[in-house]
Amino acid sequence: MSIRITVGRSGLYLSLFALVAAAMLAGCNKKGGKGKEEAAQGDSSAAVRVVVVPAKAMPFDDWGNYSADLRGSDDATLAAPMQGGRVANVSEVGMAVKAGQGLCDIESQRYQAMMLSAKSAMDVARGELERQKVNVEKGFVGKAVLDQAELGFQQARVAMLQAQRTYEDSRCQAPFTGVLVSRMIDRFQTVAPGAPTVRIAATSRLQAVVAIPESEARDFREGQTAEFSLVQDSAHVFTGKLKSIDRAVEAHNRTVMARIDIPNSGNVLRPGMVGKTRILRKKYDKAIVVPSNAVLRLQEGTMVVLVKDGKAMQVPVRLGPAMGESVVVESGLSEGDLIVTVGAFQVSTGTKVTY
Repeated sequence: MSIRITVGRSGLYLSLFALVAAAMLAGCNKKGGKGKEEAAQGDSSAAVRVVVVPAKAMPFDDWGNYSADLRGSDDATLAAPMQGGRVANVSEVGMAVKAGQGLCDIESQRYQAMMLSAKSAMDVARGELERQKVNVEKGFVGKAVLDQAELGFQQARVAMLQAQRTYEDSRCQAPFTGVLVSRMIDRFQTVAPGAPTVRIAATSRLQAVVAIPESEARDFREGQTAEFSLVQDSAHVFTGKLKSIDRAVEAHNRTVMARIDIPNSGNVLRPGMVGKTRILRKKYDKAIVVPSNAVLRLQEGTMVVLVKDGKAMQVPVRLGPAMGESVVVESGLSEGDLIVTVGAFQVSTGTKVTY
């Protein structure tokens, strides 16, 4: 019996020892978990790494960028005479022309005869007018007769001018000195009345025609510096001036048409070419310029994150013009302020930062 009792007591001792060991182990685990939690809390208060740059004051040019197409400084598409006709001859594209030079022949002899007939009729009407003036002075007829003669002369004069214009159209007569840049008729073709025949342009100077959005038009005025480059050759820049800007807005697209005068040295450019143009709106001698990715557009407004005394601080700013990856800050920053460019969305005012 005593042996069984002894064994029972040993088992009891062993059981008690196991319970104590389990309790100690549980306490250690709890303490370790608490340590990890404290460590995690310590990590949450650690500084956030960001990238900063100083705000710089520098010269800045504000350019407006637009698409444009080229036209001659003088540019005209001529039309066929009022009765049309058959084309006997037409000049080749690319030839230099002088004002008054004929570039085609659309039954011009017929229209010349009509012009001469109209001119003769006008001369007869003029003679009648002069004769009636003398009769009125001598008292042979009343003033009503003179008025009738004056009306007849003016009608004959209008007919003669119309016939002269028609004759000029039958010859595709150039209204100014330039270049025959394109033609819409061929030899032996019969053209309809008023159909386009040839296009003439003065190419020594060209105009880049630009459509400027209504909201931006107020920033431009005649004489501002402008640049033009072709889409396929952006490295070759032609410098010109803003020659004119319309005072009316196009109703269908809410734009304002502007024309830039461009010297065409060497005739590199041609009417009809398409390119890019930019107009210098304003020149800043000294402006606070920051990278565009430093600007935050939040519900509260436009912000920039600064770093002061090792902490982040959101400040409201008012932006000016932008160019490429840079933007002018008109208010809210001072030269030398450290601006967060990477990591701004990860911090708020009061967050500890390192850089």
